[in-house]
Amino acid sequence: MNIRHTSAIVGAIAIGAMAVASVLPISATPQYDTNPATAPLPQYDYGDTSKSFVVDLQFGDTSATPVKVAVGEGRSYSHLGDPPLLRLSLTDDDGAPGPSFNAWDPRWVLDETGGHGEQLTVRPGPGTLVVPFDGDVASMLVRDQRAGTDLATVDLGPAVHEFCVAHPTDPECIESDLAVTSTTASGDPLGVVGQAVPVTVGAVVANLGPDGPVDADVTQTAVASVGATVTPSTLSVDVDGLAVGMPRTLTNQYSVTCDTAGLKTVVVTTKVVPEKAKVADLVAANNERSVTFSLDCAVPVTVNVKPGSLRNPVNVNEGAIPIAVLTTKAGEYGQPVAFDAATIEAATVRVGVRGALVATGTGAPEMHGKVHLEDSVELDEHTRDGDADGVVHARADQIPVQTSTTELCVRGRFGAGASTTFFGCDHIEVVP
Repeated sequence: MNIRHTSAIVGAIAIGAMAVASVLPISATPQYDTNPATAPLPQYDYGDTSKSFVVDLQFGDTSATPVKVAVGEGRSYSHLGDPPLLRLSLTDDDGAPGPSFNAWDPRWVLDETGGHGEQLTVRPGPGTLVVPFDGDVASMLVRDQRAGTDLATVDLGPAVHEFCVAHPTDPECIESDLAVTSTTASGDPLGVVGQAVPVTVGAVVANLGPDGPVDADVTQTAVASVGATVTPSTLSVDVDGLAVGMPRTLTNQYSVTCDTAGLKTVVVTTKVVPEKAKVADLVAANNERSVTFSLDCAVPVTVNVKPGSLRNPVNVNEGAIPIAVLTTKAGEYGQPVAFDAATIEAATVRVGVRGALVATGTGAPEMHGKVHLEDSVELDEHTRDGDADGVVHARADQIPVQTSTTELCVRGRFGAGASTTFFGCDHIEVVP
């Protein structure tokens, strides 16, 4: 016989005896209905909505391993009178301490072997602990009070969530359909190898009901295609009190760096989930949404506006501005990759200011319709290195050059099939 059950029976008899003695006079004779056919039937409360955590563990000598945690649809037995063997301490999902209970240690059993009658012994093995259910409870610490050691910390959240998904209308549960309703990504569409491009990602998260407000966890994951790097790769945001009909817009910043030239993509996925386990989100299909950002990674080139002049003076109405796009080796002028100006496709060349060229490719075309290959002077304005550089010409009024303009840039495509973009800039001084 289990010693716990024996103690419970003895305790119940003693309590029952005291209860009778306190109600009936000594001389009174209790009246009992001795006919089972006419005795009133006991009434069971089928409307009792109490629940309990049922935790199965595998106990060892100094630790315990959770095997299964479930929510039982029944009232937990009282731990009043349990000896101080185990201490079960509950913690809510905000980390605040909850109720604590003494509990019988399932390792303590009565052993009849050995020829000495029933003896209490400690035997590791499976055991079950039962405590009252609370939808806000997140974990339970099982502590061996006699040894002064913690045996296990049991995660109760998954059991709460499983129960509430199966019973979303239970008073202990909340039903809320969280959703990512839209996502956007914006940034410069042109990047340069070795340089970072800032990208802004926006996402709208909403609580579509029926219950609320609820706290939500939003996670964004960014993945770049081969040849590009995005940082950070993951962002997490806590959204507190997301109410029905009151969506929130979240804005996060990313940095995309071109490692190689060519068209790259970054896919950012936004996912929203309830923060608390007791929130049942029964529509998983709208919990996440992705947006793709495309970036044309250009080869950086060295540009010399008005070869032969250190000042690079330009008039706002100048008819033809010569600009040399220099052929360079990898590492020359700090450029990460080599560039052959002889492979420039003239029809793709545009000369303009940085913002317009990067954002839309807007600028002045090569006014002669061709690239002039010649050994142009280098940036020191007197050295010629003997290779063929590409000299292009553009009208100042088509750029257009303004009195506030401080640099001119060249953008175009080069290589087989003109498949790769190049980009470079040089300073100018606007003169009357």
